[in-house]
Amino acid sequence: MVDTRFAVSVHFMTALAYRQPELLSSEQLAKGVKTNPSFIRKLVVPLAAAGLVESVRGKAGGIRLARKPKDISLAQIYEAVMDTALIAIPGKTPEKECVISCGIGGILCKISKEIEVNTLKVLARRSLQDVLAEIAP
Repeated sequence: MVDTRFAVSVHFMTALAYRQPELLSSEQLAKGVKTNPSFIRKLVVPLAAAGLVESVRGKAGGIRLARKPKDISLAQIYEAVMDTALIAIPGKTPEKECVISCGIGGILCKISKEIEVNTLKVLARRSLQDVLAEIAP
């Protein structure tokens, strides 16, 4: 299964950057992403906890960026919404009589960590402002 939390978060946060300082509802954001408003609200929780967005309650409320787009890296967004590794390593007990089964878990864990570190390095070099600039020059 493909995890869309990061991509959806970057999408709607770019919309927030484009429309700032407006407050946008989860319904407005969901329409642009073509997803359910409840999915947007679920993503807002960790993004707000990370200090990347603000959620204002009430009839005139909505969501807006908590920082300037240039001060929000894609790595920060990724770390806020992703709680699983890029590669899922099965947690099964190795078959003791199989040399591959006994060694593959550790090898795949190292590879997974390396991918994650390199992914974060790439994402840290790009800001939300960079994404916005490519979309709306």
